[in-house]
Amino acid sequence: MADSLSTLNVTVQFDGLAALQDVSLTLKRGEILGLLGPNGAGKTTLVNVLSGFTRPTNGTVLLDGENITRARPDQRARRGVARTFQSVRLFSALSVRENVRVPVYAHHAGLAEGEQAAERALEFVGIANMADRTANSLPYTQERLVGIARALALEPDFLMLDEPAAGMNDAEGQQLVDLIARIPPAYGCGVLLIEHNMPVVMGVCENLHVLRGGKTLASGPREQVRMNRDVIDSYLGGH
Repeated sequence: MADSLSTLNVTVQFDGLAALQDVSLTLKRGEILGLLGPNGAGKTTLVNVLSGFTRPTNGTVLLDGENITRARPDQRARRGVARTFQSVRLFSALSVRENVRVPVYAHHAGLAEGEQAAERALEFVGIANMADRTANSLPYTQERLVGIARALALEPDFLMLDEPAAGMNDAEGQQLVDLIARIPPAYGCGVLLIEHNMPVVMGVCENLHVLRGGKTLASGPREQVRMNRDVIDSYLGGH
């Protein structure tokens, strides 16, 4: 098991435009780290770098100090790096159970072990009673829970959740806070939460990393960052 997943001085350029500039971030096992920033700040690009979907122009991705910058997404998944996506993209004709089993078939050593991990994930996120329903029959909120279960079924060391509360109401957001808070003690993993819903972020994250224009604006304990004047002016709207 790895204890840390990091970027070191990462820069990503697309056609000369810098989506990220010299960003260093460390996610530790057992913590919940919030990644904040306005639209276009570089949050999803950073997650893509960490998960292997985008290779940085400069800088390094480290897993327990080992350089994995050139490792593919599937290789990182096998080594304990999992993620969800803003768009869940379920296999609509398959059942919920089958959707959650798809990644474990690819990444678990044994079929029985993988199926057991999938069942555990379904139970953990609270949708085991929907396991036999087809994915296209689910309400929106449950679709997002399937996405989380699919990532948890890999039993990762590090889990990145890309805007899981998008489209949820306040009550659903609070239920999500409760779910995310239970992930590190249950799975022993670190969680990187990318989210615009501030009650969700402040309700569950111990530490925050804030991006603006592809650069790190602030990083540290939640209360320290939320009182940072640059963060207040640039992201929290002066409140």
